[in-house]
Amino acid sequence: MPTPLAVPTGRPRLGVLPGFLAALSPLSQLGFTPVAVVLGDRLGLSVGQVGLTVGIYAAAAAAATLVLGPLFDLVSPRRVLPVAVAANVVLSASLLLEPGFAGILVSRVLSGLTNSALMLCASVVVADANRGDGTARERGFSRLQTFTSLGAVAGLGVGATAAGLGAPQVWSWTVVGYGLVVLALTPAISRRLPAALPGVAGAGPGARVSAVLREVGAALRVPRTALLLVAAAGVGWAIQAAHYAVSLLSEQLHPPLWQRVLLAVMIPAGVFLGSSANQVLLGRRSAARVFSRAYPALPVSCAVLALVVGAGGGWGVVALLTTLVVLGAVLGTLMPLSPAVLVGWHPGLRGSVTAADSVAKGLGSTVSPVVLGAVAAATSLGAGFLVLAAVAALAAVCARAATPGPPQRG
Repeated sequence: MPTPLAVPTGRPRLGVLPGFLAALSPLSQLGFTPVAVVLGDRLGLSVGQVGLTVGIYAAAAAAATLVLGPLFDLVSPRRVLPVAVAANVVLSASLLLEPGFAGILVSRVLSGLTNSALMLCASVVVADANRGDGTARERGFSRLQTFTSLGAVAGLGVGATAAGLGAPQVWSWTVVGYGLVVLALTPAISRRLPAALPGVAGAGPGARVSAVLREVGAALRVPRTALLLVAAAGVGWAIQAAHYAVSLLSEQLHPPLWQRVLLAVMIPAGVFLGSSANQVLLGRRSAARVFSRAYPALPVSCAVLALVVGAGGGWGVVALLTTLVVLGAVLGTLMPLSPAVLVGWHPGLRGSVTAADSVAKGLGSTVSPVVLGAVAAATSLGAGFLVLAAVAALAAVCARAATPGPPQRG
């Protein structure tokens, strides 16, 4: 078996800088979801086409991550980071032109590539800074999720406001402005990162790539790793469908602007609460244990949301908002745990296994909006959530099977 790749063991003083990187991705990704519905109406797109513009982003991010994950096990993120941030700014600005269905698809594909690079950079930095300390690493991933949820709240809030005003450019300019701030911070981040990572001693680039790929293949064949990735896909499946469903619901109900914004930010607000709660939970239990024990709450919360949505106005806005916060809290608890567990199991492949987790979630995020849109068009939005709950229940079984005994720390 190849010698595991060496990773720097120092603890760089990065503070909240990785969090700023992590926040840019949901700001540009999730903020597009409510805006997409408005753009779709302007362009005369069907619900399925709008769902494709939402889901194609996740597919592109997953494909890019397949390449970038192993790359970050060989090359320092500092070489990728400035280009990824600059490209994100340009792509967000391009939507100001409302380029049509094909143009939006191209923009979202390229945005998926750049944002996958940003998220991997942030995750790899946290993994390196906390190597050898499992609890600190798990909390570090949860802190990244906290910043991600803040970016999601901002993105969805601005996106919902822009949709309510019928002015998608409000969201685009916000993303461009924040992207320029992050771009200004990239030199400070890059200075704290190594210019290159050591590979297998005495090997050339081809041998190092082959070594990484063999290690990745061996890791993915481990049953508990494969099961955990299926469970991660279930998380992606639930969160993207939930965001898309909220956008569809807002268009159906035509609520006042303040209610539209509240609906949009409830899930990320709950994600913030869940990821913050992890800071307490992970001091007492391992990430693997929290993940397997908390996962059954996901299908339950999806089923409850199906009932609330199906009941329509009978349950009221308060019930809907509360259910969305609860669903977000469950997702916020789960999302940062699967990459933390995988890095603990395979520390020498921290870029590759983080990428595998992102790919799994991306696949779930790609399929779920399309499925939800199709079911909602054929039956109802509530029925769509029942389908989501059934899939999440299967993923919960996989999460439990992945950690059958006492958890192991990296």
